[in-house]
Amino acid sequence: MNKGKGAALKTGFEYIYSNFDSNTSVVTADADGQHSFQSIINVADSTIKNQNSLVLGVRSFSKDIPFRSRFGNILTQKIFKTLFGISITDTQTGLRGISHETLPLFMSISCNRYEYETEMLLVSKKNNLKFIEVPIETIYENNNESSHFNPLLDSMRIYFVLFRYTSASLLSAIVDYIVFIGVFPILNNILLSTYTSRLVSLFVNYFLVRNSVFYSKNKIISTFPKYLLLVIISGFLSATLIYCFHNYVGISILLSKIIAETGLYFMNFAIQKKYIFKTEINQ
Repeated sequence: MNKGKGAALKTGFEYIYSNFDSNTSVVTADADGQHSFQSIINVADSTIKNQNSLVLGVRSFSKDIPFRSRFGNILTQKIFKTLFGISITDTQTGLRGISHETLPLFMSISCNRYEYETEMLLVSKKNNLKFIEVPIETIYENNNESSHFNPLLDSMRIYFVLFRYTSASLLSAIVDYIVFIGVFPILNNILLSTYTSRLVSLFVNYFLVRNSVFYSKNKIISTFPKYLLLVIISGFLSATLIYCFHNYVGISILLSKIIAETGLYFMNFAIQKKYIFKTEINQ
């Protein structure tokens, strides 16, 4: 049964990690004839020299490249740079070099199909791995007809991985907002209403970001207290901002809530990614 490219890569990673010593590096290469022998050797050499990194064999996207490959890569390149601060030339390259010590990071990714390679980039960024780019020869046989990449279906899978990082927070924010507007007329207190809505939404958000966004393997007893502290602090900041916007600027309560939460979203995401749900390489 074909479980997907990601599942196949993880199977290989797990075998190599379990059966070879720490001096062993891994190079992945697509099987559709795109990668020359010399390009593979160049990526392997760079991987040996750059441990604790993800080495990428990057193509030159000239007008000779098939349109579906050129367009898809340019689009994801812009999205990665804008949303995640990842600035790389070739986001979809299958020619990659991975050191033995970083294999567990990629073995823990739950995706199994083409979106797996996109997730590899996000996981690398989250764990502060360096991106090393190695220029490679660009080869497309018969306009890349042998590729099993479906431009529509597989692009949807890839972009779902990207927007998943915001969907969990959006869903939690909706829960938070609904609870807030429901309890404020009853409590008639901004601080109490804010903490009530946070209490309901924090459990939703915690399990979403832990299991579906950051794929954290850390124990709940380790991550939840830190997450709860962040909720308390951000709740206080949110209430303060709402109070100031409403009483000193004259903005309505509901609009003040939206403005405050939008600003705090980026702060919360950065702290969760870097300090709370960070996956350690030596796990």
